[in-house]
Amino acid sequence: MQRIIHTVDDIKPLFELVRSAANRTARELAKVTKSKPDGIDLLRRMKFTEMAWHPLDDKKRLNIVEQINQTWTILVSLKALPLLFEWHGKEARGFRLNLGTAAGTDILSLEPDVVAAETFAAVRTSSNSKLTKDLQRLEENCPKAKARYVFFGSRNSSAGLFKVVSGIKVWAVDVDFAGT
Repeated sequence: MQRIIHTVDDIKPLFELVRSAANRTARELAKVTKSKPDGIDLLRRMKFTEMAWHPLDDKKRLNIVEQINQTWTILVSLKALPLLFEWHGKEARGFRLNLGTAAGTDILSLEPDVVAAETFAAVRTSSNSKLTKDLQRLEENCPKAKARYVFFGSRNSSAGLFKVVSGIKVWAVDVDFAGT
């Protein structure tokens, strides 16, 4: 799924869609847990039953595990966008988001080779070697981009510049979305 973001104002409606899908799934999960299912049965339902919704498509059903994964990657992308607009907005002319399971770099400037960014959410940056893989993906797929970033969300990292690797800036974003 791709989305084009021309201004910072285009971001808020996407947050609202993600929150709506999460609330819808929470209501569905509340129904299931009222019956006090066996723990393994509950986890089976969460993994193998389409009892959740795609964060940006209210017609598409998912299992809860997939919704969780897509939700947090999308939220990290949405948190990264205001920073990218601040740093590169005029030159970038907006951004293309490759969300969910869409192929390609997660965020690209509409103006070619200005900005490329990968995004992820994890308990730790070392989880599944995600940071290493995203850095490698940017090196291989976006070598001409003037500005390259990996944005991540983790409860174990404070928001801000995390480190720089081969000219790629790694930024942590705040994962508290209560007020968003």
